[in-house]
Amino acid sequence: MDFAEIARLIENFVRIGIVADVQHGSPPRVRVQTGGIMTDWLPWLELRAGRTRTWNPPTKGEQVLLLSLSGDLRNAVVLTGIPSDRFDVPSHSPTETVTQYPDGARTVYDHAASALSVSGIKTVVVEAATSVLVKCPDTTFDGNVTVKGLLAYQNGIAGQGGKNGNVIRGDLTHQDGSLSSNGVVLHDHGHGGVQRGGSWTDGTR
Repeated sequence: MDFAEIARLIENFVRIGIVADVQHGSPPRVRVQTGGIMTDWLPWLELRAGRTRTWNPPTKGEQVLLLSLSGDLRNAVVLTGIPSDRFDVPSHSPTETVTQYPDGARTVYDHAASALSVSGIKTVVVEAATSVLVKCPDTTFDGNVTVKGLLAYQNGIAGQGGKNGNVIRGDLTHQDGSLSSNGVVLHDHGHGGVQRGGSWTDGTR
């Protein structure tokens, strides 16, 4: 092996390149433009690839690092995540951890403020086979809330009507306690000719 070949292999140990194409199918691979060379399809480095697995494929134009221990680019592995002028970092704050997505959605955790925010998304789905527990002294829903199953509360309920007031449709059963309206206990409040808790005594109003 002559000196020129040795120098070429050493130069190929570590190279900077740009993702030219992405294959998302099996096996997932990328092609990288590095200098005047277009590589073959190469694997990229994911965070995990065992029983715990992650999926965050590179994008075209992303700056990457080619690592080839043999000096042969056909055996290289692509290390992603090198910021560039085209794809700058989504934040320059020393206290934030940020992920930004192509549709504009962002997740931001500010460890100085202990604040997590998720923005720019359209839907959220949380599926749990047994239960979901949210522990927080105060929780606010800014918008309509629909409960498809049984709604149960353990420490009272309070609120006020909106522009359309409060409407309950269907049967309503009250048990084990007093039901009052504007300070009047309904089952203790009497009217002429009406038995408390009963029906009309004379069949007229």
